[in-house]
Amino acid sequence: MSYSDSDYLQSDATALAAAIRDGQLSPAEAVAHAFAAIDRVNPQLNAVILTLRDQADEQLRHLPADAPLRGVPVLLKDDCPTYAGVPMSYGCRAARGHVSTQDHEIVRRYKAAGMVIVGVTNLPEFSGNIATSPTLHGPTLNPWDANRTIGGSSGGAAAAVAARMVPVAYGNDGAGSIRIPASCGGLFGLRASRGRTPCGPVSSENWGGLVSHHALTRSVRDSALLLDLTDSPEPGALYAAPAKSGPYVQAASRQPRALRIGVISQPGMGLRLDDDVAAALDSAAALCRQLGHRAEPIAFNFDETALADAYVRIIAAYTALEVDALAADTGRPPDADGFEPVNLGLAEFGRSLSAPALLAARNTANSVARSLGRLFADVDVILTPVMPTQPPPMTALDVRGPDWRAFADEFMRGTVFTRPANAAGIPAMSVPLFQTATGLPIGIQFMAPYGDETTLFELAGQLERARPWADRLPPVHA
Repeated sequence: MSYSDSDYLQSDATALAAAIRDGQLSPAEAVAHAFAAIDRVNPQLNAVILTLRDQADEQLRHLPADAPLRGVPVLLKDDCPTYAGVPMSYGCRAARGHVSTQDHEIVRRYKAAGMVIVGVTNLPEFSGNIATSPTLHGPTLNPWDANRTIGGSSGGAAAAVAARMVPVAYGNDGAGSIRIPASCGGLFGLRASRGRTPCGPVSSENWGGLVSHHALTRSVRDSALLLDLTDSPEPGALYAAPAKSGPYVQAASRQPRALRIGVISQPGMGLRLDDDVAAALDSAAALCRQLGHRAEPIAFNFDETALADAYVRIIAAYTALEVDALAADTGRPPDADGFEPVNLGLAEFGRSLSAPALLAARNTANSVARSLGRLFADVDVILTPVMPTQPPPMTALDVRGPDWRAFADEFMRGTVFTRPANAAGIPAMSVPLFQTATGLPIGIQFMAPYGDETTLFELAGQLERARPWADRLPPVHA
């Protein structure tokens, strides 16, 4: 191959697509590089649970001629983006052997963009965790430090992109499931506005509208281009984000206006920031000021504990739905042989909820949109850490213990900064600006008003140019 392994490792999706257009390598060679990288490093990380070599060969035979990402390899996550004919387990032992019967709309749009799906990534059962250690496939390790979690639920996706197996991977985000693994993996991760990207035809909404679909990337421009290629309205969708003013990929390359940035450093719920995280937040605010923005302290204007309680109820109800549906489909009882003990406990609690109790939880989550909307009357962007701590140890967030309430408390503490964006349906991004003294990545979160991904991409591009991260490699990489 004329395009070396080193060239592949250094290329984001945009550069790889350009190299293919210029004839430096063929789509088949790009895909071969991806499989070679997976073969080299995945045994150390357990990020990819299934490679799709036959399906990739079939796609290569039918690539659209002028597609913008023609031949660029991508990984899917083992849940919402169903791919016809491919096993999909949701990270659940009870679903072992399930095969998708149709393509998710995201998958259709990836194919139309010319991307080649080369595999499926690991995730926690039902994507219901911010760590990736399912019983079914085992834990995914963080390529920066095997003793620290890669985050979740898009943990396999984050480990694969961070270790340079592929330039981009699909992820979804219901409480931080793109932003948290992006932070733990030193990647850029954007959670799009509610209704910006499709969630059908599999479902009309996920977790009552809390989940958004997009990707984990190494560069800002890749995330922007992918959102440009996947953000058109979906027929029959319950939600539709406001139309963008222009291509996001152009926004990522231009300077933003001087922004009013509100800095939130107090997580609430009796928590405090790790020293490294607090230092990173202060440095991020200082960097924004150096770049011409105003950054001043503000505080969340809603009850974080009430939102956490509402979140537990919503997740519990949907977990009950998922467990019961799988039990009915497979004819097997919902027990610990097929499901994680924590999810069985959550499902039991979800079944006990009355309809008014669930609706009240939905109303509490929805009220956060109004609260944050009032904050955005005074600021253009909100700046926070992604997590109050550096990446937790691998022993954290164990779904195999009997105490689902203790797990839920730990989950809510870890998502105290991320889940408000999901509740409000607003866009939010994790930017890999800093590292701890020992080299662990620390993501910084920026949130914008509903539908305003453009401002986030403008700011992200400016930050990337000011503090580049493309050359940072984890100890374990392809």
